[in-house]
Amino acid sequence: MEEPSDLVGSRRGSAGKILRSAFELFAERGYDGTTTKDIASAAGVNEVTIFRLFGNKEGLFRKAVLEMHPSRSVRSVVDLGGGGPVEELLVRNSLKVLESLKSNRHAFMMMIGEVWRHPELKGDFGTESMDASVRFLAGQIQEMVDKGWLRVVDPFIAARSWIGLVQSHYIHYYLMGNGSISSEDEERLLRGMTDIFLNGVGKGRIG
Repeated sequence: MEEPSDLVGSRRGSAGKILRSAFELFAERGYDGTTTKDIASAAGVNEVTIFRLFGNKEGLFRKAVLEMHPSRSVRSVVDLGGGGPVEELLVRNSLKVLESLKSNRHAFMMMIGEVWRHPELKGDFGTESMDASVRFLAGQIQEMVDKGWLRVVDPFIAARSWIGLVQSHYIHYYLMGNGSISSEDEERLLRGMTDIFLNGVGKGRIG
């Protein structure tokens, strides 16, 4: 089936309403607890429209998560091209990323749960979304290398390393924990992780 043009980079029209409503309901109730009838009602469309545009509930779920994936909003706040010391630039962006992650916590929890309940979705939501984030960040890191702000490194490995540091903090305190960390302690941790990311922990060759 040919993909409708209003699904590409657009949030307008029936498709956009359905995607937004579907994502919100899936995040609130999960895949199994959401029906296409519920989504049609929330979007103000006929249920037949959902089947015409997306084929079935699984097709809608896949498209909704890929189009409305919170990693898109996370990427939108990252800008490593600003001025100032590199450490401050990375800390500032880490804080912005964390705020975006926290505001999308329920969506991330839903997606993690649904991927484990429905393993066939892992490739679309896990690999594809993560790879897109890595590619985006690697491009920004390469620009920092080209400007001489960072030493020459593999930008993709560097991107995964930085993402891993921020994600581990987010998972520990906000997905698995109760978020009980002060803003001061959070910034201190992020500064420490940034220092290790930039300078490592070794003191040179041993022996």
